[in-house]
Amino acid sequence: MPVVSVIHLGKSFGAERIFSDLSFQIDPQDRIGLVGPNGAGKSTLLNILAGREEPDEGSIAIARNTRIGYLTQVTDFHPGNTLREEMVSVFAELRQWEQELSELALKMAGDQSDAALLQRYDQLQVRYEHAGGYTYENRVEQVLDGLEFTREQQQSPVMQLSGGQQTRAALGKLLLQEPEVLLLDEPTNHLDLATLEWLETYLSTWKGAMVIVAHDRYFLDKVVSRTIELAFERIEEYPGNYTKYLSLREERMERRRREYEAQQAYIAHTEEFIRRYKAGQRSREARGRQTLLDRMARVERPQDMPELNFEFNSVTNSGLVVISTQKLVAGYGKGGNENALVHVSDLEMLRGDRVGLIGPNGAGKTTLLRTLIGELSPLSGHANIGHGVRIGYYSQSHDGLNMERSIVDEIRQVSVLSEEGARSFLGRFLFSGDDVFKQIGMLSGGERSRVALAKLTLQGSNLMVLDEPTNHLDLGSRQFLEEVLSEFDGTLLFVSHDRYFIDSLATKVWAIEDGVLNAYQGNYTEYRTRHQQIVIGNPAKAAPKAAPAKPVAPAKGSGKKAGKTKARTLEDVERDVEKAEARVTALEAELSQAALEADADKLTQLSADYEQAKVRVEELVAEWEQVADMAS
Repeated sequence: MPVVSVIHLGKSFGAERIFSDLSFQIDPQDRIGLVGPNGAGKSTLLNILAGREEPDEGSIAIARNTRIGYLTQVTDFHPGNTLREEMVSVFAELRQWEQELSELALKMAGDQSDAALLQRYDQLQVRYEHAGGYTYENRVEQVLDGLEFTREQQQSPVMQLSGGQQTRAALGKLLLQEPEVLLLDEPTNHLDLATLEWLETYLSTWKGAMVIVAHDRYFLDKVVSRTIELAFERIEEYPGNYTKYLSLREERMERRRREYEAQQAYIAHTEEFIRRYKAGQRSREARGRQTLLDRMARVERPQDMPELNFEFNSVTNSGLVVISTQKLVAGYGKGGNENALVHVSDLEMLRGDRVGLIGPNGAGKTTLLRTLIGELSPLSGHANIGHGVRIGYYSQSHDGLNMERSIVDEIRQVSVLSEEGARSFLGRFLFSGDDVFKQIGMLSGGERSRVALAKLTLQGSNLMVLDEPTNHLDLGSRQFLEEVLSEFDGTLLFVSHDRYFIDSLATKVWAIEDGVLNAYQGNYTEYRTRHQQIVIGNPAKAAPKAAPAKPVAPAKGSGKKAGKTKARTLEDVERDVEKAEARVTALEAELSQAALEADADKLTQLSADYEQAKVRVEELVAEWEQVADMAS
């Protein structure tokens, strides 16, 4: 039985039709990815499902006792709460029961003969335990740690958090509420790569239904098991994750193209017959064919998504060494107020390199980019630009755009194009008609991104430095940008949280780890295989490589058998840690597959195995620390 039924839904804004006649169901444990081009109405549909907007047509039927949780783009926190207090507020009823249990316990200590008091205590304790009263504090810690909030941030006023941190906090609060239906509108925004992986694992074990709007293909592939496309005012449903959707959609579009072309050929042939014989001996037959033609159900011309159409061309080649550094420290501030963010060992970026720069939020990725290209002065050391290097820089905040200009004027400022030529050029970036005269300050994030890319194509750069170029772009535009950049014959240095994007383009990964820039060969997947997988809760840090191992005496008080036990070395424990972590990684993969298959029984068993495997890792890490202390 569905928990939500959408029945012939329609919505308009003024004269603009957003969608019409939408009908679908959300079943228990459904994992739906809602995809489509920007402006198709995905957020509007989520608002209607959440009861925040009313449809113009149709209705929403929600099963009794079904709670819907909605992650919006605007947070709603109590201004006086700390972050932890805001999270714990989700369990207000449990905390009331907790207080009442304490009061009852004090009363029973003074009078144990009151049967009514004992009965009330027993009933309330059962209810409290069943509702998770003994675990909610751990769940709060698990979510806050997984979302990478430090202990200091957890005790700070929630309203002092940055915009990105508040978005993560709102996500954490929603996860703790555990509604039957989870609506997530761009939950991956403002999340770094480690937090993204944590969220994927968390949602893989989610027991309720969810509808997700996201532009992260890895995320959609790992979390969703059904895809709904909203485009051209209607929806189409596909089984499977995003990659499966792309394959099925292409097959469906190809079939429709063949059906449309076959019918058009039949119509043309029939019309030619009617034209030739409508006045001759076969006029009766011609009239009959005309009648059949008039009654024919016409196959619609297949509509496909509008696509970007541009390329990057470098004017000249750079020298072999594009960027080199010597004892570089990037950060900000002057004098005694300097704040060093990234220490860079001496390195070189060579012509043709494709480098993906990654690191946690706030690690200094943008600061490092601007330091490397000379926009910021280093705190110490040097960053040198090679011979013949022409830099094209894409700022994630679109700093290079003049918000007062129109789109067409902004393009003409960096080109010799006439107004007509600029309008034709902007058509490649999906700006048509009077759209080109819109003021940049009035554009959406996605539209500004397309203007910034348009300017970038006109610069003839041989070094492209891109800071989050996929932000605000829909999935189709991201895929096109990947294809264009893969054909670029210059050098790339880019920051992105889109793992698919990094995998497609990067031949090297520069990772900011604990304030130090480390260089790795390969793409993101190859980089990730060298590091411990993220797990739910506090990730257990991989045991560092040890000096030559020393034998450790057995623990005291273990009896006679313990005396015969062979002493475990650091190498022994490290080997067991690696095996246990491999087990956790394998279970994560099985959980993701079970989630895609919507196999509830298998998910339950795997979740239990996963928790046991995590506990085993923690035990082994604790043992490693003990052995290391005794060996030192």
